[in-house]
Parts: sequence; structure tokens; C-alpha cells
Amino acid sequence: MLLRTKRASSIVLAALLAVSLVGCGNSDNANNGSAAAKSSDPAWEEAMTTPFGKYPETVSYTVGQMATNYSTLSGTPYEKDNATNNVWTRYFKEKLNVQNMTKFEANDGTDYSQKVSMAIVSGDIPDIMVVPDYSTLQQLYDNDLIADLTDAYDKTASDRIKEIYDSYGGRVLDSAKFDGKLMAIPTTEISHGPGILWLRKDWMDKLGLQEPKSLEDVENIIEQFIEKDPGGNGSGKTVGLVVDNENVAGISGGQYSLNNIFALYGAYPKQWMDDGNGNAVYGSIQPEMKPALTKIAEMYKKGLIDRQFAVRTGDDRKALLTGGKSGAFLDNWWGSWTVADTLKLNPDAEWISYVAPQSEDGSLTMFTGNPSSSYLVVRKGFEHPELAMKMVSLQYDYQRYQEKEADTLKAFEDYSNLNVSGSPIIVNIDYYDAFYRNVDIMKEALESGDTSKLISNNDITAYNSYKKYMDSEKTGEKPDAVSWAGYTSSITTASMVKNANIKEVNPVFFGTTPSMSLKWPTLSKMELEMYLKIITGDQSPDSFDKFVDSWKKTGGDTITKEVNEAIASN
Repeated sequence: MLLRTKRASSIVLAALLAVSLVGCGNSDNANNGSAAAKSSDPAWEEAMTTPFGKYPETVSYTVGQMATNYSTLSGTPYEKDNATNNVWTRYFKEKLNVQNMTKFEANDGTDYSQKVSMAIVSGDIPDIMVVPDYSTLQQLYDNDLIADLTDAYDKTASDRIKEIYDSYGGRVLDSAKFDGKLMAIPTTEISHGPGILWLRKDWMDKLGLQEPKSLEDVENIIEQFIEKDPGGNGSGKTVGLVVDNENVAGISGGQYSLNNIFALYGAYPKQWMDDGNGNAVYGSIQPEMKPALTKIAEMYKKGLIDRQFAVRTGDDRKALLTGGKSGAFLDNWWGSWTVADTLKLNPDAEWISYVAPQSEDGSLTMFTGNPSSSYLVVRKGFEHPELAMKMVSLQYDYQRYQEKEADTLKAFEDYSNLNVSGSPIIVNIDYYDAFYRNVDIMKEALESGDTSKLISNNDITAYNSYKKYMDSEKTGEKPDAVSWAGYTSSITTASMVKNANIKEVNPVFFGTTPSMSLKWPTLSKMELEMYLKIITGDQSPDSFDKFVDSWKKTGGDTITKEVNEAIASN
């Protein structure tokens, strides 16, 4: 609901903008002359029209930055680093000859969003900043505060950056276009992949159980876990499938979520879907939901779903798994990190991942997530609007894939190991299928020991961790939790997903509408209560029909109308 809560504040901001715009409306004229003169100079022209061209003179820019904890660098060669002088800013200065000046700085999340809002209200926004949601981007465009980056993208986005955006089939770039103009550099949210079933393989082996495919297979395995107690918990003390009580389904990549079971019935909770006739409809009120809920309620009644799931906390859920009280949960390809602590508590435990439950044809259907949730914008009138695109090309292409200087790479690796960012622009630009895109190349390198074909500099760090896990397997030593979790998610599970029969459906709307700020909290509460009451048997599945009627009357129909109008307007 984060995007929706931000919507309320943006409505207030819009009313204040008219006053502040008077003072910043002439910024274009101040720079046109110098920009025109520079464009006739070959050195400046190359810098302004190529991804990695270096400016002949230092270009300074103001930026809204997310705060970095530089205190963790104490006692290292980098202990004097700060927001304007660190590994990243020195890299930008060396390669592009640019220098940041901090306009404002705030912690990621609410603090940063508030700083962005204050800058917009004052009409004094930085030359470059990340805005946290689409509604803020819309507001900046409507008030003519940001630069058109269409030309900058065409000329200064590297070929690889363009290839990355192309991997989303146009969905990401289109989200930042208004009237055909690219008004921001959108971040990318890589595919979370399908929901993954994680099971205790050592329990399965003890009971002679085969790998699951259908929902019936999954039910049988969980039933055997509970009845035959391979974990030695004692009669009746082994818990069924661990499920989230706040996000039962509907979150892309949702941890402890039942998306896979709903998808078997063609149901996609919480998603705005195309009804087949070009209209957006809310997935949670569609008729396919009822049989899915009926099945899940049956599983709960049999004890196949944790009977106490409605009152569990996040810590409770994790403890059930790492402590050996449950041997089944649905997560994502990175689910190994969820249960990594199991190896510390019980070194003999073995978790394994499956693409399940599958449909009769062996496929698994998933809904895709929001391909872009934040945006990098440039102040209208800034003399070098291409700079933001050049920085993205340098950071997410050159440094990641092409930089070969050992000392430079060592510095970035040191920062990474210390969990320090330092970049003036904290976004993410990566391939849609990033988590399994190069898995075969990594597997080949691990088998041969030849790392020459690894694609990115990040791959080398990952290789060393995975190799550590493989070496421990060969020697019979107990693997450490970190190397096991990394290998299991990024090699074992990524390979499995890459070769699986995955079908994707794309929701058609991820934004907000005017009525959502007031009505969505109530509608969301109604929806959650419906899930919990039907699944736990407090109400029959027939109560779903009453929920649908109430949802529509309580504002759902109004919001649905607004969603379709928003789609049509774009």
C-alpha cells in the first residue's frame, strides 16, 4: 500500500505548486546559450552525445541522495569518504569528469519521500534525483518541472542499457513516457519468477517420497510430514504449509504466499487484469477466486496449512522452518535465504526447491510484478540533461561489465563487502530475467574453474562464494549458510526455473487513482478479512459473493472506473 499512501500527500502538494512555479519557470533560458556553444565544440559534442564521453571541463550537478552509513568505513582506507567523495563519486569524476553537490540527503523510505515532496513544494528541485513512485513523476510532468530525456536516451544510453530495457518488452520505458516523450529514466524490477515450493528433502528421503508436481502431490507430502513426523517433533506437533496472514496471495514474489494455488484456478488476487475484452478488472473479485478459496479452506481443515497461521508473526513463521517444526513453504527463487539459518541449528537438514504445484500440462502460471517503481528525473533547465543517462550507462554497464582495472574493482568490492553504497543515484537497472540469464555460463565456470567467460564483475564475487560451497560438498565439510543459500538460489533454483514451463500473465495497471487514497485502506481490510475467515472456516466460501458485492459498493466500482480511465488516458 506504500504507493497509495503517498498519493494523499501528492494531492496536497499539487495545490501548493502553483505558487512556487513562478520562481523557477525561466531556468531554460539561462543555459541555452552556453549549451549551444558547447555543442559546436567537438570535445563537448562527443561528451554530450555518447555514453562514456568525458566532459572537457568538470560538470557539477546537485542531487537528492539517499543517505549512506559511512561510519562502517572506520578503520579502512576509505574512512574519510563521504557523500561527495567516495568510491563512486571518484569513479564518476575520473570517467566522466562530473561532481555531485548534495541538495538534500535522507534515509531510504519515508524520510526520502518527504524530502522529495518538500523540494517539489518549494519549486527548488535538484538537478538530478530519484522519485519514489509514478504519482510523483506524473506531478512533476504536469507542472513542467522535469526535462524531456528522449534525445538523451537515444544518444547516451549504451547499447547494453538499451538491451536491458528491451528485455522488458517496452513495459518499463513506456511507464515513463508522457505524450510520447521519455520524461524519466525508470528503474527496473527484475522478474521475481514463479512461486517456488521449498521442502525438507531429508524428510522426503526418510519417508521415500518422490518430487511433487501436482497439487495432490504437494498435499500428500505435507500430510506424510505431519502424520509420520520425520523431524521427530512428536505426535501432532509438525506444522503444515507456512502461510503469511497479511499477504495470503497477490504480491509478486510474495514470501509464504499462495499465488501458485490461486493460479491453478486462473485467479490472480490483488492484480488489475485484462478481462479479455480490453477492460481492467480487479482479480480479487473474479469468479475464479471462489473455487481456489474453497480448495485452500479444505487444505486448512485437513491441517495441511499451519492451523495458527492467522496469528503468526514473521519471526514465528521463520522459526517454524529453521527450527524444524515445518518442512514446507512457498517463497521465491531466493527462498534459500529464508531458511539459511537451518544449517546453523541443524546441519543435517536439507531444503530443496520445486516448481510446483503445476497444472496438468506441466506448466506453472505466474503474474508479473510492477516492472518499474521509481524514476530518475532531471530538472528542466539543467544544462546537461544527458548526464543522468550517462551516469546510468557508466554505473550499470561499464563498471559492471567492462571495467577491468584491478584496483578499481577491488575498491568497489570492498564497499560491497562493507554494505556501503555511496552512489549519488541509487536505482537498479538490470535484465528482466537477470536471476537466471547467465546461470549456464556460471555453471560452466564452476565445473571448469575457468572464469574468463563470466559476464559481469559481480559474477566473480558470486563465483568465489559458490565455489566455496562446492568445495565443502566435495570434502564432506558442512557448508556455511551464506555460500549454501547463494548457490541454492542462484544456481540450483535458477537452473530449474530457466528450464521449467513457466507461463506469464501481465497485470495492466500498477498505479494509483484519486479515490484510492480514501477508499483503498477500507477495501484492503475487507479483502484480508475475507481471506482469513474463509480459509479458517469462520465463513463458508459462499460468503465470497457477499464480499464482492460489498467491495463494489464501498468504492470498488468507482476505483475500477478510474483505473480504466487512467489506462485509456495513457
